[in-house]
Amino acid sequence: MALSTFSPVRAGIEAMRIQRCAASHAAENGMSTHLLVEMWRSPFSILADAQTIKKALSRTNGNGSSKECSVRVHQFDPYGVSGTYNGPNAHILIHTWPENGYAAIDIFSRGKDGAYKVLERMKEELQPEYLHVLEVQRGQLINMEDT
Repeated sequence: MALSTFSPVRAGIEAMRIQRCAASHAAENGMSTHLLVEMWRSPFSILADAQTIKKALSRTNGNGSSKECSVRVHQFDPYGVSGTYNGPNAHILIHTWPENGYAAIDIFSRGKDGAYKVLERMKEELQPEYLHVLEVQRGQLINMEDT
């Protein structure tokens, strides 16, 4: 019986080389942007109603077509909403606390421009007085020295 010439170490190095190549390509092309958004002092009536949140999520795709996207919302009792939007260019998750005028939103988009367009539409729909945004670039390779 012949021994295999497979080397886990060599295979691991080759896999790392492939990952680095793909990651550097992704970083150059803007693999994805993840915005963590906090909106404060939005009107209670907007944040408390599942249908209003559903409409806001539906309008984020820009062209008004719902053929390519999925929107789901859940109404909490006595108030509050969780919702998701899944489309070809963005994924959005929202949780609202109307009693605090607060909404927590995750926007995950192919690129930075798309993520910020979604953010602008959500601001128009939810009408916050204040917001805080944390931007994370996904798909970037971390050097081994940084870990």
